[in-house]
Amino acid sequence: MRAVAVSVCVLLIAGAVPAAGEVEPALSAEIGSPLKLSANLGIRVAPAVGEDEADYGRGFLIQAQPGLGGIAFGVGWVPVALPAWGTQAVGLGIKARYLRTWGDPWGGIEPDQDYVGGEVGLAWIVKISAGVLTRVSSGGGSKTIFTWSVGVGL
Repeated sequence: MRAVAVSVCVLLIAGAVPAAGEVEPALSAEIGSPLKLSANLGIRVAPAVGEDEADYGRGFLIQAQPGLGGIAFGVGWVPVALPAWGTQAVGLGIKARYLRTWGDPWGGIEPDQDYVGGEVGLAWIVKISAGVLTRVSSGGGSKTIFTWSVGVGL
């Protein structure tokens, strides 16, 4: 058993086993419909990259986005994210979203409704995103809504 432990340590030190993936913050401040002003709080979990592979910042994305008009949760994939100045200055994200509205959301959307759908975000210093969501709760208002936001971050 001791020989196996020593062998594993030697392999790790020699770099024969790839390092674990990175976990980075994925943060943004945004304004848009229906959330109005919101803070996007999340993480990007990158897969391990070998020495002979290029690192384009790929990774899985998990986010919560509380805002004045509701809250959204997203999970998705980031095929490219390049950091600069401590934030994700350039990137692309594709997310599945859940949205719960409250208060007085923008866009003529009713409060206290639940929606699911998808969103795409693109950042080049300034982040823009757009999505299409379908209502999954009973109630009034539009069955399908379009979301958008502009902000800083990814």
